[in-house]
Amino acid sequence: MAVTYETLTEIPEVVVDKVNYGHISAAYRRQRVHAHPRMAKTKKKAEVRTSKAKWFRQKGTGRARQGARNNPHLRGGGVVFGPIPGQRTVGLNKRVRRSALLSALRYHLENESVKIIKGGEFEGYVKTRDAYAALLDSGFSGSGLVVIPRGAPVTRALRNIAGINVLSPDRLNVGDLVDAHFIIFTERALADARQHLAGAAIPAESELTPVTEPDSDEDAATEVGGVDDEL
Repeated sequence: MAVTYETLTEIPEVVVDKVNYGHISAAYRRQRVHAHPRMAKTKKKAEVRTSKAKWFRQKGTGRARQGARNNPHLRGGGVVFGPIPGQRTVGLNKRVRRSALLSALRYHLENESVKIIKGGEFEGYVKTRDAYAALLDSGFSGSGLVVIPRGAPVTRALRNIAGINVLSPDRLNVGDLVDAHFIIFTERALADARQHLAGAAIPAESELTPVTEPDSDEDAATEVGGVDDEL
């Protein structure tokens, strides 16, 4: 059975009335700065390991006297004001960050670049060609974002498709929404995304496992037998 698509123009949890481009810009810059910490490192004078011997004798050469080999003005010496590793941070309050996320979603909704996949068979695809054929039916092209529930088998199939970024509903972020030309949700992913946007926690995959009940009264008595013995 071929998958079908439906265009989304409204998500109730996206409560912003208009797109706030200023908040999107600030949140996008903050995310990019935090994603690329400064890792360049140069050695200072005290960190350079050199011999204690002088380059040449103090007098009689006609050259200017020189000190230690690790002086900054000598080849192989330390760097005076070189870069050091560090995490650059950009402060942004929670209200602005939430407004940026909702505004990015509002932008896609207004431009009709959000679709939902009808039917749950898409999440079970394990072959890249099946997932790719299903995405072609959406009518979208270019770089896009596919939102699927955590643990869905189709994750491995989608990661081989160039330009497709796969996220779980609780990982929606401004950077990926801005870079994406379109967004595709599965039905389960949309429900989880709405739950996440409303502020509720999405249960982990292990928490979704149903609890097995005893098959008979004897099994139940066996499970609580230790408690009865203690009493």
